[in-house]
Amino acid sequence: MFGITDFIPVTSITSFSSFCWFSFYIKIKNNYDTEPEFSARIVAAVHAIIVVLLSYLSLTLGPNPLYDPGKSNTIFQTVTMFVSIGYFVYDFLWCIKYQPEPKIMLIHHLASIMAILYILFIGRSGAEAIGGLGSLELTNPLLQARWFLRTYNMKSTKLYMFVEYTFVALFLIVRLGYGSLLLVSVVRSDKTSIVVKLLTIVLYLISLAFIYSIARFVLKKYTRPTRRSPTADECDEEEDDDDDGDVKLS
Repeated sequence: MFGITDFIPVTSITSFSSFCWFSFYIKIKNNYDTEPEFSARIVAAVHAIIVVLLSYLSLTLGPNPLYDPGKSNTIFQTVTMFVSIGYFVYDFLWCIKYQPEPKIMLIHHLASIMAILYILFIGRSGAEAIGGLGSLELTNPLLQARWFLRTYNMKSTKLYMFVEYTFVALFLIVRLGYGSLLLVSVVRSDKTSIVVKLLTIVLYLISLAFIYSIARFVLKKYTRPTRRSPTADECDEEEDDDDDGDVKLS
């Protein structure tokens, strides 16, 4: 299906992409003297914005994964995937070194890396990868904005509430709505590799795990017993203990 001639350029470009993202992270960290997580979240937001824009252009140019999956990768799709896989490799290593993430997040990163690498190797199903990447990263800027607002003690502002509500609503719409449609399209396609189908199912199940985490957080935060209003310290502790928002959900 693919050989060493495919392996070398893919891994080389992936390594270069990872190096670029790491260099960007170091530049932010050193130039602005920021903490590792602060810098990493800026990089996460920048990556998300770039990938969402590239994914939108890729889907506009076609093919559309909901109607025509399994087609050969286009140049635009390939560029988008290389940009993203480099980030996922860098962020996976960052998570291991600086911030032990929940196992589900590390599994998500590994599954994403495997899926993109495989699609780059076989040269097909780029549309499915772009549809998945674009939808996965669409809510990430809101997630990072929410973290920065919390960091600067702006949790009581209307802006914070707007960002939080928008993030939760958009996350559910994109992952359950578009994600489900994409899953059905990929699984039913005769042109899509069985490996791509399996990886799509894995990533969809991971999304369901994230949705469960968000739903639990929302219910816990907004359905507190009315017999006593929690103190500010209790609210902060509750969010820290059960807040999926502190994880860079990519």
